[in-house]
Amino acid sequence: MKLFHQKLSRMVCAVSLFALVGCGSLEQDGSPVEVRATQQALSTVTYRSSSTATAAVSGNASLAITQPAGTTAGDVLLARIINRNNATAVATPPTGWTLLRSDQSASQIKAWVFYKVATASEPGSYTFTLDFASNLAGSISAFSGADPTNPIDTHSGQKNGNVASFDTPALTTSTANGVAVWFGSQVWAGTACPVSPIVPPTGFTEPLDTCLVSQNTGLLFDVAYKELGAAGAQAAFNGSSPYPNTNIAQVVALRAANASSSCSVGDTFATTYTTQGTVTSTAIVEPSGLATSRLTPGALYVHNEDTTAIVAISTTDASTLGTFNVSNVTPADWEDVATGPCPSGQCIYMGDIGRSSANFPTPPSTFAVYRIPEPNIGAGQTSGNLTAEAFPFQYPDTPKDAETIMVHPNTGDIYIITKSYSGASKVYKFPQPLPTPGTLSTLVFVSNLQLPTTTDTNYGAATSGNIHPCANRFLLRTYRKVYEFRAASGAAFETAFAATPVSLTDTVEGQGEAIEYDSTGTSYYTMSEAPSPFRLKRVVRQ
Repeated sequence: MKLFHQKLSRMVCAVSLFALVGCGSLEQDGSPVEVRATQQALSTVTYRSSSTATAAVSGNASLAITQPAGTTAGDVLLARIINRNNATAVATPPTGWTLLRSDQSASQIKAWVFYKVATASEPGSYTFTLDFASNLAGSISAFSGADPTNPIDTHSGQKNGNVASFDTPALTTSTANGVAVWFGSQVWAGTACPVSPIVPPTGFTEPLDTCLVSQNTGLLFDVAYKELGAAGAQAAFNGSSPYPNTNIAQVVALRAANASSSCSVGDTFATTYTTQGTVTSTAIVEPSGLATSRLTPGALYVHNEDTTAIVAISTTDASTLGTFNVSNVTPADWEDVATGPCPSGQCIYMGDIGRSSANFPTPPSTFAVYRIPEPNIGAGQTSGNLTAEAFPFQYPDTPKDAETIMVHPNTGDIYIITKSYSGASKVYKFPQPLPTPGTLSTLVFVSNLQLPTTTDTNYGAATSGNIHPCANRFLLRTYRKVYEFRAASGAAFETAFAATPVSLTDTVEGQGEAIEYDSTGTSYYTMSEAPSPFRLKRVVRQ
């Protein structure tokens, strides 16, 4: 094998609110890396600079990337790590970094995206490690002006096999004036970097476009960004390459500081509830969960415990908007539902996590979460089959009964909260990145969670929950009560598990097993599993 050509960029960029000027980068030998100086007006979030690193296969199971030039406290750092010829590898970031997503081909390439908010005392470089030595490349890009407490609006990505197109699933953003950051990564067999390896989507500024050269096992990679403007559905961001090789395209939407958002937070709710309507769909016979659609405004998903039906209902009057069947699944005890980001854009997450259903001949020791792409109801997809991917799991200690699944609206982390009539619940989450569908995971313990109890044990048994769209608190209900757990201002979401539960307005249900925020976080909906007819109830924030 020829010696690889390692590209370590040291970039210095002077950036104003309206222009990116004076960007340059040099190889270790003094030759230039292609880094394009361009102009782009950005009203809120501003690109600051990027740094890159590469490493060849011999003994390299880690990659150190220098801090981007000019990084200051409050900047959002996005790291993209790529490896070659070990698509099952697991990447571990330095302390303080959070995994957003990973995408992979069958065998040739895998790419991870991590983020962190810079503090006042950042190290000079960051080392990412893999569990297997391989060819590695990566970049870190810094952006100022993003929301430092909740910087990630949404993200998507996918692998594209043996084609010249770099396609990503479309995004739906919840805030205005954000910025999309696009990453292209592609296998490369050349002996030198091409002049223009990757072409970003139309309208994007590309400050970085470079490669790792290693005989037959190289990598091309770039970074590009674009202001998004108004919140809502975004067109798919698709780039290209002169070379029809396997590639991965990923995009992250950054939320601007002080951006107008479709989510808002408040601590006071009305003391009474309203009945929005009664479910008319005959497919719903035992509702056990609610989840807000992330694609269709005014839609909620409701499901049964042991059938494959999912029904979309209107938040206005509970009328039926769509009826779907989940294919290739035999549910045992589907206790809750959530929606959240996924590689295809937005997904429904079904929790086959219960332990008490009559469908079980004996209580199970393994369980599953099913990930299902959301139907586009607004585009006329109102019926048919929805194909599920199964993510089986076991607990790290002993099997548990559980009826609550929650999905983080930004990171996609999947949380399971156990059910205990003594109120002594436990919180677990799936490891990240998620394994290949069908592969058994062992959950990671997160926190103990003690709910208030009375002589009526139904008061302490957790039956459903959901994370607020602003990702700083969550709802948890029992058969008799509704609680909200709130993280302190600016604190990480998981600190909410240690917060004192705040009692909210109960909707007086005989068997309350479903709860969900609306898409803005300004109200919440509930539904009882029994008796019929099933009524959709709402409590608004004051």
